Amino acid sequence: MRFCDRPSFVPRKVCVRPWFALGVLLGLLLAGCQNRDEIKRYTVKRLPHSEPKVVEMPQQGPKPAGHGQAVGERMLAAIAPQGRTFWVFKLMGPKEAAAEQMEKFLSLMQSLKFSEDENSPPEWTLPEGWTERKDTEKAGTRFATLIVKGDGDEMAVSVTRLPFPPDRPADGVPLMIVNLWCEQLGLPEKKQSDLTAKEQPKDAEVQQLEVAGTQVTLVNFLASETPASQAPIASPGQPKWAVPEGWKETAGNQFSLAAFAVSDGKMSIKTTVSRAGGDLLENLNRWRGQLGLEPWSKDEMTKSAKVLSVDDSDGTLVDFVGTDAKTKKPSCTIGVIVQRSDSAWFFKLTGDVELAQREKAKFEAFVQSVKFE
Repeated sequence: MRFCDRPSFVPRKVCVRPWFALGVLLGLLLAGCQNRDEIKRYTVKRLPHSEPKVVEMPQQGPKPAGHGQAVGERMLAAIAPQGRTFWVFKLMGPKEAAAEQMEKFLSLMQSLKFSEDENSPPEWTLPEGWTERKDTEKAGTRFATLIVKGDGDEMAVSVTRLPFPPDRPADGVPLMIVNLWCEQLGLPEKKQSDLTAKEQPKDAEVQQLEVAGTQVTLVNFLASETPASQAPIASPGQPKWAVPEGWKETAGNQFSLAAFAVSDGKMSIKTTVSRAGGDLLENLNRWRGQLGLEPWSKDEMTKSAKVLSVDDSDGTLVDFVGTDAKTKKPSCTIGVIVQRSDSAWFFKLTGDVELAQREKAKFEAFVQSVKFE
């Protein structure tokens, strides 16, 4: 294993250009919507308040980084399938310091050993100088954190376990995760053929490597250094919407394209807009799971979900109240999923139950103001 003329993962003696990183949310592994004619149609009364300013959404595709990640940071990551479970390893840090850890990161991946029992985690050998912290008390899918010490820089490799539904094809999962990272870091979207291409763009490289009979997908991504002030504001085909009075634009997560917050005393809610692929029922059940609610069957979805007209499309509207898995406090999710072409748009309001219900009419009017050009 050796380095190329620029930072890159190089298995054995083959010189390949730089590669990848992570960021997942993974109820996003889902697709399509069926029997929509059976879902109740729902009409929202327009609000009497003054018409807010129409805002154009930032351009989809290459855009400035910044969804929780520093501009110019490097992401080294790997996706290792074990049956229908995907193990994701991700290091994010200063571009030069992260580049210095490429050989050790690659050696970590090459040391993986998988059990025949899908419920058993893989084993690995820590590179010299790395230490491990098991995250047994962490909620969610984080399994372990590997501490990386460089020359004056301390970074971490997160190890995440992502189980995949048994009734869904898993072949496209690595590409889906890679494209989530591309979106997070302001890089162009990848195609399936890009995962095995010999020629890779600088600082947006993907590589596949066979380890212990498993095909591991590696990435070496450098976050876009385009300043936000220089980014295009909108492009044809992107939606516009009207922001309700009292909603303030705020920071979202690595997957949201826009976010708005409302607060009243100690109560707060946030509305996010995001775009991804996914099966309607499984996405709704992901939301229900976040509130500790039992998953719906298709019949239950048909009986309980409503249809909200959004531009020339039908959106699926739900209103869930449960207990937030992280805070253990009562929480509400009001959401609309709109299927457009080969992907879906997610409009999701979450937070304090009382404030969420108070803002529900504004949320529905916000979603209905969306125009897909």
